[in-house]
Amino acid sequence: MAHDRYQEIADSPFDGGYPTEEARRALDDELYFQRATQTYLWALPAVNMYAMKVGLEKVSGAGYEVMSVPEQRLKPRTVITTPNSDVIYGLTFANLAETGPLVIEAPPRLQALLDDFWHRPLTGPTIDGTTYLGDVGIPGPDHGEGGKYLIVPEGYEGEVDEDEYFVFTSPTDGVFVFVRGFFRSNEDLAPGVASVEGIRIRPLHGEARPMRFEHISDKTVDALFPRGAAYFDLLDQFIQNDRVDAVDPYMHGVLAAVGIRKGDAFAPTDRQRELLDAAAVTGWKMAKNIAASFDAQHKGLWWEDRQWVAHALTELDDFWHTLLDEQWRWRDTGHTNVDAKAHMFVNHYSISTAMISSVPGLGAKYGGAYKDSDGEHLRGERTYRLDMPADPPARLFWSVTLYDADTAAGVDAEGQEYPSLNSMNDLEHNEDGSTTFYIGPERPEGAANWLKTVPGRGWFSLFRFYGPTEVFFDRGYKPGAFVRVGD
Repeated sequence: MAHDRYQEIADSPFDGGYPTEEARRALDDELYFQRATQTYLWALPAVNMYAMKVGLEKVSGAGYEVMSVPEQRLKPRTVITTPNSDVIYGLTFANLAETGPLVIEAPPRLQALLDDFWHRPLTGPTIDGTTYLGDVGIPGPDHGEGGKYLIVPEGYEGEVDEDEYFVFTSPTDGVFVFVRGFFRSNEDLAPGVASVEGIRIRPLHGEARPMRFEHISDKTVDALFPRGAAYFDLLDQFIQNDRVDAVDPYMHGVLAAVGIRKGDAFAPTDRQRELLDAAAVTGWKMAKNIAASFDAQHKGLWWEDRQWVAHALTELDDFWHTLLDEQWRWRDTGHTNVDAKAHMFVNHYSISTAMISSVPGLGAKYGGAYKDSDGEHLRGERTYRLDMPADPPARLFWSVTLYDADTAAGVDAEGQEYPSLNSMNDLEHNEDGSTTFYIGPERPEGAANWLKTVPGRGWFSLFRFYGPTEVFFDRGYKPGAFVRVGD
């Protein structure tokens, strides 16, 4: 039987085929609420991006030349979805409407990506049959040797020198430049910082402003998207400040029906704002519910007897091919997997080919776990054991990170500087080369590799294999599960 609320809407009284005044009010409210809720889910990639821009610019300032750099690695005080605390980040937000085409001079050994403000990877050159989507540096067309990149807006008619530049096209005026720098020792982060700060960004035409690298590791940053009606205010701000997007005209029509349309003032009534607030909270909870149950999704698991889920779904017997492309579309139909996309952008951000590549040694492989070996959600008041077999399949490094289930930012446990352990830590290994981690609110007696959690708060985890080796794709390596111990 349908829930009473839904049945009440279905039973809205009509008279001679026309709604009564009571039915009209109820149906108008319900339609507005439903459209707003679906808009929330659909717009998550854009608002996730725009919230990062607004949050970081409050701390670092704005401009193509301003890069936020967590120079001491990223700490939980930076509230952003699933950040990697085991590399050095660099984050810049540019506006092609202000600068015109932008040149990026990438130093050797850089790993970076370029996304538009709908979180779509920019389309780059096709070289030897490969079209580069978003990737710069090691996974990009310069293959880590360094090179010059040119970002032009979609429809650009100016001359470009494709012999001098790797040319990437952006459908939005906003461009996200996301850099990762690697280091070989947690005690010496300077190489990673130097790698990030070796990048240069300048307009193709006109005078360039000097790069400014703002160190933010010890600053408080809130780069998370709102949950209430303010979500729609931020979405409107983005829509007003960028070009009209040509993709998905139906959903842009739904957006307009909610009251957000470029060139028009967003002025919801008091009642509509109440509905927007409820829709945003509902949409957020729906997306979180999708993520928390993603292991139940068909083809959502990496291994059928583990709880680790893949972002771009895969066949359990074929790790060499992702079923979704870089825009979360099924490769066979081109249709969007709406659950996978909601899962991605409520708890994660950024995308390029390297993030879902099945080429050994290229990019990274990720697995997320929301549940323990018994299928129960991971909780901060409980203690778990995680066994990672010997020789994790990562040429660069590997890590295990804990994230708060509510914010998706790093678990902020008192006395713990980073919510992660990586292969550059002084880990204690077992006789067979495997590594045992303990995760819980208190360190178990004799536990060397321990990550602290917060009682009363749920958490989830990500493994990262940077430079994944062939043994991963051949299914020769399988991480353990989170096994509850001691209680």
